[in-house]
Parts: sequence; C-alpha cells; structure tokens
Amino acid sequence: MWIVVGRAMGSLTVGPGADRLAPLAVLAATIAAISEPAPTIRLATRDDLEAIVGLYNATIPGRTATAQLEPVTVEEREPWFHASTPDRRPLWVAENAAGEIVAWVGLSDFHPRAAYHVTAQISIYLRDDVRGQGLGGRLLDHAIAESPGVGVSALIGLVFAHNAASLALFASRGFERWGHMPRVADMDGVPRDLVYVGRHV
Repeated sequence: MWIVVGRAMGSLTVGPGADRLAPLAVLAATIAAISEPAPTIRLATRDDLEAIVGLYNATIPGRTATAQLEPVTVEEREPWFHASTPDRRPLWVAENAAGEIVAWVGLSDFHPRAAYHVTAQISIYLRDDVRGQGLGGRLLDHAIAESPGVGVSALIGLVFAHNAASLALFASRGFERWGHMPRVADMDGVPRDLVYVGRHV
C-alpha cells in the first residue's frame, strides 16, 4: 500500500490499496496548499508588464473577461501602463513566494472628461490556478481601501452578463448593478450583454 502526494506539481500517485487512503491524500494536498504563503500585493513596476500582459492574454480565449478578441503585445500596453500612475490610477500585482505574478488589479479612467476624475474603472485578472482561493476578494478589498487616497470616490466594473463568477465576486464586495447594456458585444457571432457594477468608497 503506497500513496505519494507531489506538493510542488500537485500530482497524486497511488498504488495497491491506496483507495482507502485517498481521503488522506486529499487532506494532505489541501494542507500543503493552505500552508503556502499568501501572495504579496504591491504596486506594479515596468518589469511586471510582461507578466501582466500574459495574464490578460490568457483570459481572451475564454470570451468572458475581456472584449479583446486577439492577444495584445507588451508594446501595445505600454501607454496604458504609463498612465497607471500610483498617485492617481494605481496598478497592483499579486506576487507569490516563487516571485511569480499570479494576479493584478488596476484602476483606469472611466471617462476622459474632467468631472469624472473621481470615478475609476476597476479591472482584475487572476491566473487560473489561483482562482477560488480568495485572492480576487483580497485584491478588490485592497483597491477599495486605497481608492480614497488617490482621489477616487466611485469604482465601476464592466462585466459581461455571462461571467457569473466575476459578478458574484464584485457583489461580495458591495458592488451593485448600475447598468445593463443588452447585446452590445459580438463574441464569435454570439451577442453578449454588458453589466456595469459600481460602488462608492
């Protein structure tokens, strides 16, 4: 009877009689995951941009997180990154113990006209393997707490109506549905609705 849980690779190897130990293996894997230090949230630097773009591009094929239909390049995102100034429109990353960027959250202009300077659009992207672990909520909490310090009193998120997980995440942090725009996107021939979620901070 033998059973091996590979913590680093998340692998599980079983042998004769291991079916009786399967619950223990699941428990061991769960404890290993919990014991990993929580990712650190910090302001992004230019060195992080490649990882930030990579996380963004990874969500495009799923057709739930962005209206972008083709991958973007680091060069294309340079102007956006340089507009993400810490004093006005911060961009934060979540870095794990191995030094990998596993998620990011950022504020950007909701509208270019001056009176809207108190409102920011919030965007959040997580790597697949860190979803469902509470990191999305931590990042939203961080952005909400930091917003008043950069002159933001209202946050708005643009979420596709079929992205139930993101809608639930925002709702868990007090965001309400402020608008619904039916069939405003064409995702590979499928019309999609857009929901505006928002809250004051």
